[in-house]
Amino acid sequence: MITWWGLLMEDYLQIMGPGARNHAVTPLGHFRGTREEAMEALRERVLRYQPRHPSSPQRTLVYRDGDVFLMVVEGATGNFCYRFRVAELLWDSAPRPEPAG
Repeated sequence: MITWWGLLMEDYLQIMGPGARNHAVTPLGHFRGTREEAMEALRERVLRYQPRHPSSPQRTLVYRDGDVFLMVVEGATGNFCYRFRVAELLWDSAPRPEPAG
């Protein structure tokens, strides 16, 4: 089914201390198409994503688990985790532009 999809990132920034974390959801953009097309668009975005933390990454790993992409960035002081997923847009208070063509 062709519809609008949100391309979302969940940011799990590690904070010093046992179990302490910050968590935020950030829309990376929107995509109009099928779920499979939205997943491919998200995959491309994940592989190009440059996180802000850590400032000097030592290693970046990207995993796919079903419909979820996970990015683990290893830094000198700890790991930073990012989760990416698509979600169907059910309602938007602003009108969506119709695609050209």
